[in-house]
Amino acid sequence: LEGTSATWPCTSTIHPLKHKMTLESLEWVKSLNVMSDKKLAKFAKYEIMTLVAWAYRRASPEHFRLCSDFMHLFWIIDDRTDEQSSIEVEHEVANIKRILADPSLISPDQGVLEGVCQPWLKSVVEHLKPPPATKARFLRNFISYLDSLPEEARDRETGRLRDRGEHFDLRRRTGGLLPSFDFIYIPFNLSDEVAEHEVVKRMSIVTGDLVIIANDIYSYNVEQAGGQKCVAHNIVDVVMRERQKGVQDAMNVVGASYRELFLSLLDDFNNLPVFDRPEQNKVLHEYALGLMDWVEANVEFSLDSQRYFGAK
Repeated sequence: LEGTSATWPCTSTIHPLKHKMTLESLEWVKSLNVMSDKKLAKFAKYEIMTLVAWAYRRASPEHFRLCSDFMHLFWIIDDRTDEQSSIEVEHEVANIKRILADPSLISPDQGVLEGVCQPWLKSVVEHLKPPPATKARFLRNFISYLDSLPEEARDRETGRLRDRGEHFDLRRRTGGLLPSFDFIYIPFNLSDEVAEHEVVKRMSIVTGDLVIIANDIYSYNVEQAGGQKCVAHNIVDVVMRERQKGVQDAMNVVGASYRELFLSLLDDFNNLPVFDRPEQNKVLHEYALGLMDWVEANVEFSLDSQRYFGAK
């Protein structure tokens, strides 16, 4: 990843409420009673709020708090579904999707994750009041993330090894990246005309791929120590199998891909499309800045977290 920061357009600052919201959001996770104290302590050491404080550094206090809970929500879902069979994951996903369709649903057979997602979603709607187009887009992308989880579980069960194209197809969804990016502008209206513009769509995809690649590079050593099942969804391992060469060759290939994508994102950022409505151009600019923030956030989080490199 060397040599990619010289022309970076963003200032290196984090959200000033990081410490306060870390305490509040972790207390929220604890109140859900979905993790043991031991697992919660381990969870806290991962410093997910470093990611949040960089990625959503421009958010209002209320927005930032719900961003914090959203990122913790992803980890709760992943923690639970990572240990489940594909059938169990399908059941969990079906339960969550029914409250996404009807947040007021009261069900006698409410699942664990359904019970976690429901109050969070109500808070988003109540406090951030996402406009219809923004809300619909977020829900579509969040459902796409949920639908990818049984697919990932089936890969674990069957030992499926994906090629490079298949790898990115799945990881773009299992990472929950698009709904995370939607949350940059969740309180604001971003029209379908703007969101579906080829430059805007490309920036979203490229940002996601940059996050995936950097994450896989930083996490490779930890994952390969866990064996093939742990490392099978890492792009470094995918390239090693594809090229039948060693780790350094794969790192070189993946690193070159990262730099190419990085420069592509910078070019699109500097050449954003202009629309007739000034307010849409303003929201688009904030979204584009938020995407750039996400690239930096992922690197800062990966280097700061104990998840990949242990205690300093």
